Amino acid sequence: MIGDGPSVIVPLDNRILYFGRDRERFRFLSHFHSSPIVIDGEAWPTVEHYYQAQKSANPQYKAAIRAAVHPGLAKRLAAPPTSPRRVSQSSWFRKHGEQPRADWHEVKLDIMRRADYAKFVQNGGLGILLLATGNAELVEDCPSEPFWGIGPDGTGLNWAGRVLMEVRDGLRVGPSSTPS
Repeated sequence: MIGDGPSVIVPLDNRILYFGRDRERFRFLSHFHSSPIVIDGEAWPTVEHYYQAQKSANPQYKAAIRAAVHPGLAKRLAAPPTSPRRVSQSSWFRKHGEQPRADWHEVKLDIMRRADYAKFVQNGGLGILLLATGNAELVEDCPSEPFWGIGPDGTGLNWAGRVLMEVRDGLRVGPSSTPS
């Protein structure tokens, strides 16, 4: 228990695998979790919606992502048009003959940091829950995602979990140390 905050039972291995193993108790860590955020005066239903919307400055694209009824649909709409057909068949980019921003791979981590920070500050109860995870390692144990998760062999980069731990550390020391 952290201060007067909620009690969060961290698994004995001090790792929270929030995509699979520990999903029920820690689904609030997911970018798909319903937690509205406002960034630059724009409201988004989830971190995933905001993140995917940043792939293009086209207002029609952003409106389509914002209107997606589920974060999974937002992700499918944002698929690069060059992805395999099974991935890009719903792509807004494919349908409109456009490409995602050229610098996407250089900026995506900072975009996610900003979105996660907004989520846990603007939804105070979630910030308290994040802090209550203590020093547990946060792991997106997604077998199909080697960048944001740990991938099929467990050696992925786990950037989703790493960003969450950065945000948690920033919340501990105060708002001046984290993205706004």
